[in-house]
Amino acid sequence: MQEKKRTSNKVLVVGGGIGGIKASLDLAEANREVVLIDKAFSIGGISIQLDRTFPTNNCDFCTLSPHLAESGRQLHIDLMTATQLTNLEGEAGRFKATLTTAPRYIDTEKCTACGECYRKFPECVRFTPGLDHRAPTCMRYPKTTPDAFSIDMEKCTNKDELVKVCPAGAIILDDGPKTQEIEVGSVILALGAEVYVPSDLGGYGYGIYPNVVTNLEYERILSAFGPTKGELLRPSDGKKPQKIAWIQCIGSRGMQKNAVPYCSSACCMYALKEAIVTKERFQNDIETTIFYMDMRTFGKDYELYLQRAKNDLGIRLVRCRPHSLQPVEEECQYTGEIEIRYLSDTDSKLVVENYDLVVLTTGFRIAPEVKELGQQLGIDLNEYGYAQTGGFDPVATSRPGIYVCGIFQSPKDIPGTLVEASAASLKAAGDLTPLRATSDWQAELPPERDVSGESLKIGVFVCDCGFNIGSVVDVNEIVQQAAKLSDVVVSEVIGQGCSRESLERIQQVIKDKGLNRVVVGACSPRTHEPIFQDTIRKAGLNKYLVEIVNLRDQDTWVHADRPKDATQKAHELMRMGVSAVRFSRPLQEYTLPMNKDVLVVGGGVSGMTAALSLADMGYKVHLVERSAELGGVAKTLRKTIEGDDVRAFMSDLIKRTEQHRGIQVLKQATVVDHSGVAGMFKTGIQVGPEKAYKEIEHGVGILATGAIPNRPKEYLLGQSKAVVTQLDLQDVLAETPEVAKSWRNVVMIQCVGSRVPENPNCSRICCQAAVKNALRLRELNPELPIMILYRDMRTYGFHEDYYRKAREQGVLFATYKLEDKPVATPDGDQVTVVFTDPILGQKVQVKADCLALSTGFMADKETTTSLGRIFNLPGTSDGYFLEEHVKLRPIDLPNPGFFVAGTAHSPKLVCESIAQAQAAAGRAMTFLAGDTINLPAAVAQVDGEICAACLICVRACPFDVPFINDKGYSEIDPAKCHGCGVCAAECPAKAIQLMQFEDDQIAAKLDGLLERMC
Repeated sequence: MQEKKRTSNKVLVVGGGIGGIKASLDLAEANREVVLIDKAFSIGGISIQLDRTFPTNNCDFCTLSPHLAESGRQLHIDLMTATQLTNLEGEAGRFKATLTTAPRYIDTEKCTACGECYRKFPECVRFTPGLDHRAPTCMRYPKTTPDAFSIDMEKCTNKDELVKVCPAGAIILDDGPKTQEIEVGSVILALGAEVYVPSDLGGYGYGIYPNVVTNLEYERILSAFGPTKGELLRPSDGKKPQKIAWIQCIGSRGMQKNAVPYCSSACCMYALKEAIVTKERFQNDIETTIFYMDMRTFGKDYELYLQRAKNDLGIRLVRCRPHSLQPVEEECQYTGEIEIRYLSDTDSKLVVENYDLVVLTTGFRIAPEVKELGQQLGIDLNEYGYAQTGGFDPVATSRPGIYVCGIFQSPKDIPGTLVEASAASLKAAGDLTPLRATSDWQAELPPERDVSGESLKIGVFVCDCGFNIGSVVDVNEIVQQAAKLSDVVVSEVIGQGCSRESLERIQQVIKDKGLNRVVVGACSPRTHEPIFQDTIRKAGLNKYLVEIVNLRDQDTWVHADRPKDATQKAHELMRMGVSAVRFSRPLQEYTLPMNKDVLVVGGGVSGMTAALSLADMGYKVHLVERSAELGGVAKTLRKTIEGDDVRAFMSDLIKRTEQHRGIQVLKQATVVDHSGVAGMFKTGIQVGPEKAYKEIEHGVGILATGAIPNRPKEYLLGQSKAVVTQLDLQDVLAETPEVAKSWRNVVMIQCVGSRVPENPNCSRICCQAAVKNALRLRELNPELPIMILYRDMRTYGFHEDYYRKAREQGVLFATYKLEDKPVATPDGDQVTVVFTDPILGQKVQVKADCLALSTGFMADKETTTSLGRIFNLPGTSDGYFLEEHVKLRPIDLPNPGFFVAGTAHSPKLVCESIAQAQAAAGRAMTFLAGDTINLPAAVAQVDGEICAACLICVRACPFDVPFINDKGYSEIDPAKCHGCGVCAAECPAKAIQLMQFEDDQIAAKLDGLLERMC
């Protein structure tokens, strides 16, 4: 792309689900203009309809609300609902898009969502079908964005009265469709998919038997905002079910009419989550059973989630796919129960069981109108209607300048969607005109009010949050008791506190009541404090005059079974919060210049991709690789399962990296020390055999240190020449195919060294690697007997096509259990493998010329531990880097300014590593967009008058920040202080205070806690 063709600084994001929202936010943070459109009357997509999300089991509203609130307030985002892209002309850098907006008949600026129009004229409000039949489409959840109703004028018989009933005068009778043209530099398609409704799939009784529901309908039953307000009641008679069954892969992985053959990737975790939430909420009152084909828990720590479901909560898993369901009748009357007949996976006997409720776990489908849009835009689609992307450019479509993220790219879960959203934002920004950072966000804020001379006026706001808080504690009683505390002038319940309406309510009360301190009883400050800090700042208060009381994590989640005690604890927590906020002081953040250089640690496919992505945007990148060559594990691969040439790609990637003027490659280099804060880091490197020391100054860091191919000492690996790993086998197939052609029998064993206590998670790559090599063996010798022994075949997404192809070509698959693993014994040049046949229930012996072990990855624990100590970053129990938040921040690391990419995060395929590398570069781009950085005010300060220069703080600080200055007392540089508070705790003279956590604030909290006891 030549510079002269880049004429626009605007990106069009099509689709307002969680992927579109994330892409828009990343671009807005990078000071890029965004037009976010969605054909629906509000944004949120499928995600907002979920009750909880795995593996944290947080309520989905708590997951998405910060995103919705941010998208509603970002200055660079123009949100257009009820809008579709109808035409796109031009090329990357200078597109002309035609947008058509359907009439809402509501002025969103005036509408307060009071609901008067709905109450008086319900026939004029659009409704959604399904269980949540009372909720209008434009108000799918309690606080939508935009927070306004929509009118269906075709159903209105008395339009004049409809206008009169609106107290805000927001109804517009003469509203009509609007068409406009805008110029954009690039387009991101975040179109999502539909959840399959199995009414056209015979045998399961959906739409016939009321107690057969889909997984999404079950979510609505569980939701506090659903038709039963979160009470688990079966639809037929409103009774609480005692036995619930989930049946997996309904409409997916099937060859019957109206089914699709691919795997929807998220469904197994989806069902596990619903079963776990059901067991957690109702304990042993409900029996839960999941009927499954393969349990595909292949994501980060998903295997631990599966083990918790089985071992801790007693969720029953049955490997079987019931063919059909039958209603249970007594005296020709339907009892409401559903009969499931299936063959046992242990003895192949027919089993008949009755259930009160059956949940059909359905997957994703691309809507016909989405396929039509893709064809209209001229992008390639695969045979199922999903966007076709390159194996080594996973978010780029076939038309330059158009990118894709989320389910429209392929079926995936929320973290995968967010990763691709950040990757797409990076690629889309590359087609825009170069832009210098601005600080218009600060310019829009009102002047900060001086509250130093004011008497205390504290406002208390308590979130209800459905089942997270309000279902356990009495929030009305909490606000009533809080109102009695001294200095509290207002105390109220604000529903979903992080929604736009609630945030605006807090701002308005601050202005109307003249509040100068705020206490919010809500969720964790780790995820929500910035939201409330921004809120009070926009109301004219210093952002540090708010106290967040963590009612969710510290009370309702841990005491859900003791509501009375939890309510009493909530009183005490709120009293502590009010006591502490009395001593809150306005604090000022420090502003320093931003260093725009980037440090990338790790020279594999992820590290090089991230480095090139940022270098191409003009950033100086320092790429540190500990070995003598770039390439990592990916350099040893031959081809992907799709047939893409990995070695040719890696050779070109290495060449471009080493020749790029913006990248300094440091080989045989090791990170030895680190200091500074985000935007002003200094990292020490030892380079070359001579270990020459080099200090690199940089603003952000990306860790792409990879993982280690596992070679466990099992099944004679390293002892018999007939036993190889899948990596070894690919080399044999490529270099000596005649050897493979001579084999008379091949056996493969899956999960070798993975999904075991010492390496508990799934290695993700193994199943597709085995299928890939098996298909290649069949090409060489179509008559070769191949048997794959597996625990669960995890060929997720479109890899299912290759699994099906292998079966069609005669590759045999047989399951084994961890407690009954196959046994391999040497037999001359061959290996004899003995395993238990699950159908016969007997031991079977196979003599193999080649035993191929799918060994997967192990974390590089030594590297993770070393870098974690140097950069102050946590790791997981199995040795990977731990991201800041598995859902909201899958790329960001807890230490601001650091990001993770590739298998340093968790095992993944090459294409997934590339996407995460692009995402890490995208997140770094947002961080580097400003010319300055704001350091938090929560830093330690020394009172030189009482400091004894005893050196205790100097010795205690884990970051070596304090020093004795030329005036003879300790000094702490705020640019280097991490705000950990160790020095303040250790100082014997109490000469050090940690701002925002000063001694009087901590003492006040204790006084508030102990007040009832005194």
